Amino acid sequence: MNIREKIGKIIKNRRAELNMEQSDLQDHSEMGSTTISRVERGKANVTIESLEKILDALGLEISIKTKPILVK
Repeated sequence: MNIREKIGKIIKNRRAELNMEQSDLQDHSEMGSTTISRVERGKANVTIESLEKILDALGLEISIKTKPILVK
């Protein structure tokens, strides 16, 4: 599963938790229905600004964590 698919799954699951239809998310995020659908399926390569609009509408936020890396 790639990063777009992981993010899409999180968004779709959160929307379901909130009992929101895609059209509700579209209204709250000011994003188009096609974009919402493509994001949830992991097919869209959206900007950070667009992702932030969707996440804000769902009460989510972006967080960056450090992880171990292999240095050669």
